[in-house]
Amino acid sequence: MFKVAVGQGEDLDARSAVETAIAHCQFQLRELRPQAGIVFSSIDFDHKLVLAELLRRFPDIELVGCTTGGEFSSDFGFSDDSINLILFCADMIEIKAGVGRQVSIDPTLAVESAVAQAREDLSGPETLCIVFPEGIVASPDAVIRALNQMLPPLCPVFGGVPSRHYEIPAPTLQFFQNEVLEDAVPLLLFTGPLRHEFAISNSWKPIGTKAKITESRDYEIRRIGDKRALDFYRYYLGAHRYPALEFPLAVYDESDQAHFLIRSPGDYAEDQGSIFFSGPISTGTTVQLTEVTRERIIADTEASVATMVKRCRDDWQPAVALAFSCATRKQILGTRTPEELRILKGFLPAPLPICGFYTFGELSPLQPGESSRLHNCTLVTLLIGEENAVASMDSTGIGPGPSLPTHHRAAEKVERLERENLFLQKKLKRSEHYRERLERNKDLSDALLKKINRDMKRAHREIKRKNSLLRKSLALANEIQLNLLPQHDPINEHLDITGRIIYSSATGGDYYDYIRFPKSAGHRLDVVVGDVTGHGIEAALLMTTARAFLRARTFQPGSLAQVVTDVNRHLTADLYETGRFMTLFYLTIDPAAGRLGWVRAGHDPAILFDPATGHFQELRGEGIALGVDRSWRYEEHQKSGLTGGQIIFIGTDGIWETHSPRGDMFGKQRVYELIRTHAAASAADIADRVIEDLDRFRENPEPEDDITLVVIKVKGPGKK
Repeated sequence: MFKVAVGQGEDLDARSAVETAIAHCQFQLRELRPQAGIVFSSIDFDHKLVLAELLRRFPDIELVGCTTGGEFSSDFGFSDDSINLILFCADMIEIKAGVGRQVSIDPTLAVESAVAQAREDLSGPETLCIVFPEGIVASPDAVIRALNQMLPPLCPVFGGVPSRHYEIPAPTLQFFQNEVLEDAVPLLLFTGPLRHEFAISNSWKPIGTKAKITESRDYEIRRIGDKRALDFYRYYLGAHRYPALEFPLAVYDESDQAHFLIRSPGDYAEDQGSIFFSGPISTGTTVQLTEVTRERIIADTEASVATMVKRCRDDWQPAVALAFSCATRKQILGTRTPEELRILKGFLPAPLPICGFYTFGELSPLQPGESSRLHNCTLVTLLIGEENAVASMDSTGIGPGPSLPTHHRAAEKVERLERENLFLQKKLKRSEHYRERLERNKDLSDALLKKINRDMKRAHREIKRKNSLLRKSLALANEIQLNLLPQHDPINEHLDITGRIIYSSATGGDYYDYIRFPKSAGHRLDVVVGDVTGHGIEAALLMTTARAFLRARTFQPGSLAQVVTDVNRHLTADLYETGRFMTLFYLTIDPAAGRLGWVRAGHDPAILFDPATGHFQELRGEGIALGVDRSWRYEEHQKSGLTGGQIIFIGTDGIWETHSPRGDMFGKQRVYELIRTHAAASAADIADRVIEDLDRFRENPEPEDDITLVVIKVKGPGKK
């Protein structure tokens, strides 16, 4: 059996508040006697009286607790001024309390004392630790590191750093048995068949750029990136007098950039330009400014709690949900603060008791199975229950009965009304404080928005400037590339020849060229058409390189096949492991002799049409694309019998792979019909008809790929 009761009393009078909390717990437990308890209390109560009353009612209880910045429970709801009580009853699970003192002087020794005291009467290894370490004058981060070292690896540590309302300049307090302490670390150790599940709601969203901590000393951060820490904050938020609690830092683990801890700024050193954070941040750590909205807190809380509930087995019934929520979350949620409790009640199985408080730091692992750590600005929800507890309720029930009075101690009507009046005045004063904080937060948010707008305008101007430079560069690249293409069609007494190229962007990878051999017998003319994979600047650069290789090699001794083989060897060396290549069709014509020779390197075959017979022939041949295999040897193919009127058409796949708006492909058959239909026209007219038909087929949007074609028409009869 493992039963937990939760009671909460809200009142100006400490005795009345604690009696109400006790009465509600006793109503839930019936005759069961609690083994241990936790008390969360507003800072304003007489805490000596509260602890004395609890020990008078439960003399043998193991009792710990602390002051808070607000309390909430399923018994009452949310309150800024209440006493929250959790009582544990168990027969198979042991719970013992311990305390360490003077944490600020020696946190390790304080933790050793607390653990040793709690361990004295435990019969087995610890399975859970709940702790409330001082966090204003001492280091909760040092406490959690010491606990991780002293407790068994399978014993996680959970808890919250004691807090108070921000507007009350008083020390935070810790409770142990009948003692009200400062600078202490009270804890409970559990042993036995205990099971737990937990969730962390980290709702903050990183903004701005990541930066490195370049100078720090424990909690004092002096420089972030190339700026003083204070200037780093004011760069985004403008000048502000108070620490920007609502804009903490995301602190990344270098080995896990997907997850981060939150560290809140606590104080400034104006002269030094440094900021004191809630936990130490080492030099070299990556950080980033964060922000949050109320909607994001609510949505993230729902998501994290829902995920935790899914991990629970259907046959396991937790006995209680403990919640440790950051006081900064409460400041931001404002009037929506009760929604955190509403979410817990909505997702957790009813009528599970829920109890929690608003902290100055939350303690838990970041992921299941990891060591516990100090968090800020999070909500840690912890489910505890006996390992084999079944998902059902026994006859004792849980929850206050309908006849339970709000106040257990009777009071005269006038006295009660006076207390209620004072209580309302206190709430009104606190509401004024909340309003002031919301106004300060609005000022910070406005400053951040102005900074974002300034950065956006600056970025927009920079983008316009760079776009202008890019357009000029592209225009220059386009001009250079066009100058590398033939500036006019060659004049040849035997051939009518023309070429066309249309780039799908400012520059492209398609290419054609005429190579003349004026001193050759028969007026030899070479025509080259190439297509580099892709288009744009990279393709244009590769095309330019291939053109240079080809022109340099063509005028050297060697056959057509040797020319292309050598060009391939050079290109392959440049394109190794880039994944790019180039297809090429190299045609040489001797019109006087009526002969053709060609090398095909992965390119679509040229088309030869004879109007006299109406027959089409493709000039095929084996050969892979250039830039793939440097050892490939290309072969030259030849054809004789070139006669007047015959037409040679060389194109790139941007022609036949053009798509209509309906997804149809232009294809080669349309090219064949255009050549047949306009066979009597000049080479230029045939090229124009193909371009016009492509435009109509696309319905005039920009082409998807570069388009290149060369049309050669034999003027007169050739020789056999």
